[in-house]
Amino acid sequence: MDASWAVRARRLRVRLGHWLPRRLVELELLATLARRRALAIKLAFPLALAIPLVATSAPPFFAAMLLTVLVTLIGAVGTGVTVVRARGGGWLARLAVLPMAPARIGVELCLASFAIDAVQGSVVVGLILAWRQPDPMVGLTAWLLVLAVLAFANALGLALAALTDHPGETMLGLAVCLAPLLFLAGLFTGIPAQGPRAVIAAVLPFSYLDEAFQLVLGGNPPAGAPPAFALAALVTLAAAVGAAALLGPAVLRRER
Repeated sequence: MDASWAVRARRLRVRLGHWLPRRLVELELLATLARRRALAIKLAFPLALAIPLVATSAPPFFAAMLLTVLVTLIGAVGTGVTVVRARGGGWLARLAVLPMAPARIGVELCLASFAIDAVQGSVVVGLILAWRQPDPMVGLTAWLLVLAVLAFANALGLALAALTDHPGETMLGLAVCLAPLLFLAGLFTGIPAQGPRAVIAAVLPFSYLDEAFQLVLGGNPPAGAPPAFALAALVTLAAAVGAAALLGPAVLRRER
């Protein structure tokens, strides 16, 4: 069995070696797949945190909060740190002189990280659905919200990458930005029935993902239903793509 897997691994490396990327997103994905150890750690990290939450009797409110924070960090750190490292290695300076629209570069930079993040998020959601077996519509919309929040967080990471030059600065910026956003979304204290915080929470996608996770885990959130989750996911995905396109020029402007 071990020899068989070794043969398959060698064949995969040969295929990747002959894969000539034609788009920026393919080149970014190829670079990520080439770092096999880092990729394995990246894929295993969410499971190490999600399995104890799902397998134990953690309160749904607490578990949903931690899972929402986990999904958000996966998306934001991926693009933010990758783009900043690309700037330090001179890769963004090369992209800046290519005859390619900056908006397209911004979208493809996010898309490459989002593809890996989507695999991470889907594995976590699949584990939760297999263990808890919720209503199929609730499970489907929760998965869509995970993808939407990952895309939104990737766009946020791209925005911080446009302002920072070092991965440490990016990580600090993410902490400073995400902490108040997650608080306003009601993750730590719940969503007020009315007032400014209720309005803000209705706009932020984190509140919808938190409620979706609570439903999947058997909780009883005060609001939220699959139709609202699906609508929030679609709006968030569209906003993330638009934001990435708008941020492309800002990311490349410092390289010119």
